[in-house]
Amino acid sequence: MHHSKLSPCGIWIGPKRMHGSLRPAGIIVLLILVAAAGIHCVQHGLSAKGLSGVLLNAVAVPTPEGGCRLWILADGSATYIKSVSRPGYRSMARKCVSCKTWLYVYDPVQGTVLTKFRADYKTVITRTWMAYANGKIWVASAPYAENEPRLFLYATDPAGLIDETPGIIARYHEVASGIIGLRMDKDPDRLTLDTKDGHTGLVLTLGDGMLYPSLTEYRNATARRDQDRITLFALGREDTGPRKRLYKVTGPRERITGDFIEYGLKNPDSLRSMSNATAEPATPDRVYIEGMIFYQDADGCLIVDQDAAGPIAGRRLTFVNAAGKEKWTIPQAELFKEMRVDTNKRSMSGIFFMKDDIDVSRAGKAILFQLKGVGFIGFDLETGKKLWEASY
Repeated sequence: MHHSKLSPCGIWIGPKRMHGSLRPAGIIVLLILVAAAGIHCVQHGLSAKGLSGVLLNAVAVPTPEGGCRLWILADGSATYIKSVSRPGYRSMARKCVSCKTWLYVYDPVQGTVLTKFRADYKTVITRTWMAYANGKIWVASAPYAENEPRLFLYATDPAGLIDETPGIIARYHEVASGIIGLRMDKDPDRLTLDTKDGHTGLVLTLGDGMLYPSLTEYRNATARRDQDRITLFALGREDTGPRKRLYKVTGPRERITGDFIEYGLKNPDSLRSMSNATAEPATPDRVYIEGMIFYQDADGCLIVDQDAAGPIAGRRLTFVNAAGKEKWTIPQAELFKEMRVDTNKRSMSGIFFMKDDIDVSRAGKAILFQLKGVGFIGFDLETGKKLWEASY
């Protein structure tokens, strides 16, 4: 991939053309103004050709030919920190110029942008989410200051905007008054909404478009499904230390999909009486230090763990197939350097803090590995071969 340079304020500049709404003369004027106002530029940009802005989210979408397209959401604003000082008072605030997001449809093999969509905002964009559900792309952004919560729905083939906030909420009388709060959760993909007329915690499931009045009602409605017996991979701690073992667990969905299963696997033989479940070792000769499963389906699971215990270590990504055989492991050297553990220098580099910044998904035979604020890498599911990469 082409690696390009960044201007002082993070306006992405390619080899022959500039991306963004500011031309060279405008950038010079802006730099003079921000210098006079005590403003410090903080933004960086994506390094892949044709992309500009700061990576927010990415979703891999399979194509009929067996490949994939990446839908990449980036903050295209020129962001800066403004400080104000006077006797007895000092404040700092994040601001932006031409506040906007770009949603790119990207061919990672050819390294080209197929199309893009722009959304303008009134101030800085603080939190966004993306999901691929029922053949469509959902984009959501949280409210902040003058920014209202927003929803966008896109078709993938051909790529195009289907609807956004007013049209989406008009389908449900419970939220027709407008929304004042939202967040997106996974497994399954769903939105939690608060409305202007006082409803809180409404749950909208993206796959089937069902709206539930509360999380409790949603859980009750899906309780029958939770009784289904399933088989999945789970990691269990050997003791109170960092060592974990991988098991294949069979039991009722509701009993084996929660976080508590990790602690139940300290004594696998007790699962039958406690959860009506059974467990068998999947990779008996392997220990996963501070391991965590970030994705699994019928073909296997993907685990991120450390290559050593202690305050300084590398991380790695391992694929275990459905038969319980490790197919490949990606070492730290082939992942982002920001994945390394060094709690002496970066106390937040432990997996407890980093887990929310890591996302692993699949589209066909491609695995999309993302590190929030850093970039994404594509790997081949069968071989572990690196297919493409984009970073700041």
